[in-house]
Amino acid sequence: MIRRSRKVEGVSRLRDAHHIDDMVRPAVGIGVMVERDGKFLLGRRKGAHGAGTYGWPGGGLEFGESLINAVRREAREEAGIEVLDFELVCISNVVDYGRHYLDLEFRVKNFAGEPLLCEPQTIESWAWYALDALPEPLFAPCELALASLRDSRLLNDSTSRE
Repeated sequence: MIRRSRKVEGVSRLRDAHHIDDMVRPAVGIGVMVERDGKFLLGRRKGAHGAGTYGWPGGGLEFGESLINAVRREAREEAGIEVLDFELVCISNVVDYGRHYLDLEFRVKNFAGEPLLCEPQTIESWAWYALDALPEPLFAPCELALASLRDSRLLNDSTSRE
């Protein structure tokens, strides 16, 4: 059961409490790189850090949650798809958009369902993009994950664009 907390600067659920102390300690981000036929599922972000950039489903790791459950939850909550299998692509230390977080990106090739716009307050729409036709600008963790795929690099340390 998720208990409600009092509303603090747009944070209305206990599970979103990590946004309250972002300036005190790094948060943990989860990225879900959904891939089908060589194309990646991307949407234009709105209403959160990185607004106006394109990113795949993702969000914050909840307190007490496993990484496996976080990947599955984010894909289901944001795009309505069920993740069947995935692999770790990279871990990045991201300092960007006025935030600092440890980001874990997971590649999903095996999933069930078709993408749906489940959270229109955070994503304008979903679409499939080939690697040679990606929209711009990309959300920083997505850029790092794609570079990691290209360069077979697991760790991206101390990334700051500010």
